[in-house]
Amino acid sequence: MTDNPLDILSKKPISAWPYPRILTGVLQERAMSYASYVFYDFWDIAMQGTPIIKMPYVRTDIARNKMAIQTLKSDYTHLLMLDIDHRHPIEIIQRLARWVLQKPEVQVVGGLNFRRGKPFDPCCGFWDDEDDDGGILRPVEWEPGLLKMDMVGTGSMLIAREVFELIPPPWFAFDYSMVWKDRWPGEDIWFSKLCNEYGVDLYVDTTCTSPHMADALITEDIFRSELAKNGDDSKSYEELDRTKQPA
Repeated sequence: MTDNPLDILSKKPISAWPYPRILTGVLQERAMSYASYVFYDFWDIAMQGTPIIKMPYVRTDIARNKMAIQTLKSDYTHLLMLDIDHRHPIEIIQRLARWVLQKPEVQVVGGLNFRRGKPFDPCCGFWDDEDDDGGILRPVEWEPGLLKMDMVGTGSMLIAREVFELIPPPWFAFDYSMVWKDRWPGEDIWFSKLCNEYGVDLYVDTTCTSPHMADALITEDIFRSELAKNGDDSKSYEELDRTKQPA
């Protein structure tokens, strides 16, 4: 161990890090979408020496649960999940792992990603207490760094194995209880709610973004362009965060 734990992040291969020991899982599709864009990104990430979970194509909720199970069966300390329809930074493992070294209390941290469909808003936020159907208040302004949220998307997420040991499975599932209202909460919502229930804090790194693949790269600029077009009646991270504080 070096005097500065962050020096670990410059070492290769990643599999030689004493801590965190990270197992990486990439969710498969039957055919890789946007292969000419994403293929070499994943290749570059893998070439840094991160151990990769090998599994066939399965539904996303099943894939995430299987990745969690494989992590628990191993001696790795963390699971990194990367969705295949994003362009991930080549150094994404180092960028998310730094928070684990700087702040040992961080057990779940994801990148700041944006939804592929309109209004292209952030895949993170706070529960809307005035919405009985589990609506999400999503920030439009934030400071660079690490921010605590109620909900964080799973497009790029680092999870400590202790989370899977604390929370009983299934850790990821689809919620079909509001189908008649045309509401379809995905496995990221399920996982976030479980973390809230069991006292596991969720964080997003606002400096680490993996653009969502569509007909265009879905970035913060696309989100802000859509926001300006439709009018801005949303709140900043600070405004939303204050709503969670006692009066």
